Amino acid sequence: MKFLKLFKNSQVFKLALGVAILVVCYFGSKFFSQMQKLTSTLELIAKSNDTQLELEKLLSIINSYDYSLRNYIITNDESYLQNRFLNRGIIEEGIKKLKVLTVNDPLRKKDILTLEKLINYRFKLFRETLIAAKSNNVDQLGLKLKLKRSNDYTEMMKLFVYKVINSERLKAKFQNSNHQFELQDSLMTAFLLIILSLLILLLSFNKTNIDIEALKEANDKLKLLNESFNTAEKTAGFGHWMVNLETNTYTFSDNLYRLMGVEPNAFEPNLENTIKYFHPDDLEYVTKVHRESLINHQSTSIVFRFLTATNEVRYIMGVGSFTKDGNGDLIKIGVNYDITNQYKKTLELEENNKELKYINTELESFNNIVSHDLQEPLRKIQMFISRLEEKEFDVLSQQGRDYFSKVRVAANRMQTLLIDLVNYSRTVKGDKVFVETDLNKMITETLIDLSINVEEKNAVIQIGKLPTIKAIPFQIKQLFINLVSNSLNYSQETQIPKISITSEIITEEEASEYKIINKEDYYKIVVADNGIGFKQEYAEKIFLLFKRLETDPKYSGTGLGLAICSRIVDNHNGFIWAKSQPNEGAKFSIFLPKVDMV
Repeated sequence: MKFLKLFKNSQVFKLALGVAILVVCYFGSKFFSQMQKLTSTLELIAKSNDTQLELEKLLSIINSYDYSLRNYIITNDESYLQNRFLNRGIIEEGIKKLKVLTVNDPLRKKDILTLEKLINYRFKLFRETLIAAKSNNVDQLGLKLKLKRSNDYTEMMKLFVYKVINSERLKAKFQNSNHQFELQDSLMTAFLLIILSLLILLLSFNKTNIDIEALKEANDKLKLLNESFNTAEKTAGFGHWMVNLETNTYTFSDNLYRLMGVEPNAFEPNLENTIKYFHPDDLEYVTKVHRESLINHQSTSIVFRFLTATNEVRYIMGVGSFTKDGNGDLIKIGVNYDITNQYKKTLELEENNKELKYINTELESFNNIVSHDLQEPLRKIQMFISRLEEKEFDVLSQQGRDYFSKVRVAANRMQTLLIDLVNYSRTVKGDKVFVETDLNKMITETLIDLSINVEEKNAVIQIGKLPTIKAIPFQIKQLFINLVSNSLNYSQETQIPKISITSEIITEEEASEYKIINKEDYYKIVVADNGIGFKQEYAEKIFLLFKRLETDPKYSGTGLGLAICSRIVDNHNGFIWAKSQPNEGAKFSIFLPKVDMV
């Protein structure tokens, strides 16, 4: 408010206008000076190029005279001498031009004088050689020596000329670089001059209350800024739009069209034509927010997606607010900003944070157990149990033997728990290196490791043909070990354990139930058994840490096996689900992506 009051003050406005004009004059004079420098630089470049050209001409003429003299000596044809050696007008004219071109360059002027002396001496050699060649008694040896001397002198003169030409080229290159720099500097000054000039115009238009025609003229002049603004929009990745609530007419900037993946003015600006470029999942939400704002005149700020004609998804931050134009009509002005890169980075950070929190939570549970250094006391307990069993077991009472057996079972169960904890920690913290993994080979290795357990239970294992996938081999092997061990541990006493491991096609019902967009993107691996099963309501709880549904001592387990399975499948960007009923066995379905999505 204080600024507006100061702006309305005539003295303050005049002072500001005077300062702005002085600044413009300063930049104007600087621009004029830069233009003079550019002209001067161009002249220097032109002179340097002309100097090189004249030097090339002189060298060409000398070479021509040299060739003519040799041809005359060989053929005695006087036509080779006609209008050549005694006419030095062209060379003298070239020397004069060079002196004019280098008049302001002392070093080059000195070089031209040197060249002139070299040329004069070269003509002296021409004459001496010519006289020797025309002599009645030609001294062939002397003539050859003169020709060699002339040739050597010509080569020396060539080297001198080429040295001067190269020097001029370097100078021209340097001047050209200066020219480019000065040109950029001039463009920047011109740009600032234009901006300041436009600023003065804007200040004048805002200060002086002229009639409607004057205001329209000011608006027309403001249109001159549209091109610069469009360029700025394109560079910054945003576009603006406007809707007149009285006439329901829309206006789109050029770059708003580009954000939708089309050329400027590709279609008439209105909501109906824009709808097809909204992402289908965002269409209802965006149109609802926009239309409601046109009714309640509330500012809007939303994030949505454009789906371009090439199916490229762009995340957009859209903000809009209301104001009135010069005619008093209520308008809504909006700006759409392309935040695709920022949005993807934010999502990545959020996912990483979620993963980190998840890992920290699980590691905290792990650390609460392991931090008390269970391993060393456990090893001592098992050692003493072994010694007692060897030496003192026979002297124990029956009740003592029962207690001793329970202690041994408890120690072994503690050892199994620690091993499971370590395995679970590996799935959380282990290196996630994905390689081509044959699941058939993993099953074969799993059954070899569990051969003793399978033989003890007389279990029947049926294996179907399994695919090869991108996976972490040791984790996939641990997944099958835990699932098969789970089936063996929770088998029914009255039946021979039967376990099947197969690859199945995902049904439409499963795709709908598990929200799979494209069922062709996943493999489905099924591990089924005829064990004691469980109630379906516990299907999610069995994958939690330390969650055991069966507490009967005859069923061994730590509550970590299936939690490890769930974690391994998560590491592979898949998911696992279980279906079961009591005494009807359990069916574990593992869904793994066909393409590495990590």
